[in-house]
Amino acid sequence: MAAGDVAGRANGQLREARAKIGGFSFTKGSHPANSGLPWHWHETPTICIVVEGAFTEVSAGGNGHGGALVCTPSTVKFMPAGERHCDRFDRGPVQGILIEVEPTQLDSLRPHAAVLDDRIHYRGGPVGELGLKLDAELGRTDEAAPLAIEGLMLELLAIASRQKGANGLHRKARWLEQTLEVIEAELGGSLGVTGVAASVGVHPVTLARAFRRTFGCTMGDYVRRRRIERSMRQLRESRASLAEIAATNGFADQSHFSNLFRRYMGITPSRYRSLRD
Repeated sequence: MAAGDVAGRANGQLREARAKIGGFSFTKGSHPANSGLPWHWHETPTICIVVEGAFTEVSAGGNGHGGALVCTPSTVKFMPAGERHCDRFDRGPVQGILIEVEPTQLDSLRPHAAVLDDRIHYRGGPVGELGLKLDAELGRTDEAAPLAIEGLMLELLAIASRQKGANGLHRKARWLEQTLEVIEAELGGSLGVTGVAASVGVHPVTLARAFRRTFGCTMGDYVRRRRIERSMRQLRESRASLAEIAATNGFADQSHFSNLFRRYMGITPSRYRSLRD
């Protein structure tokens, strides 16, 4: 992780690295499939960014938003202080970032970030994109990384607070959830609004409008981000060539992949791989 108070450990159930930067504590963890975290709560508000994989969280719902939530890649989830919840990594291995707000930071943030006191989540869109950028910065070790991380955190809080209550994320139709499932299953192939709409049984115009309203971006933007996220994992964990990664993730060619990756991440795929080696 980036410069800061960093530590790492592995105990067979969890691998993690920790850092404290700008009034926030970051824990980047990797959970194996079929593991879990028992009922627990945090003394301050927390933010969870799902980098890879998916899991189920169950909340006791002290603020009226209890129940189960399936967290998928690009989900950014806010949890208020003191709310009891447990996590089941029942959908395969998971990589994510847990961010805890330092108590000394809360008084200055709360007047401008009401989102900290609600259980709310965002999938993709501007908030998800900032989570992606934050994950990339946490992997850097240069002197400017802590400044970049703190700036991204404040921007994430601002954008999430502006969108709070506007997305209708707690009221999504089942076919919107099915839309995400179709996208995940077909990331390496050809994806279009018309084909996906037919798969979930709605009109393409209905899908396009509802997707943007619910997730804060077009379906095309969401697909591109998910392809970039999946390619990031392959760049970290495999020695496949850029051309092979481009082909398996639905990009037209290596040039198309490299250009989009640089636009989203600010660096080339080759540079990203070298930073993670």
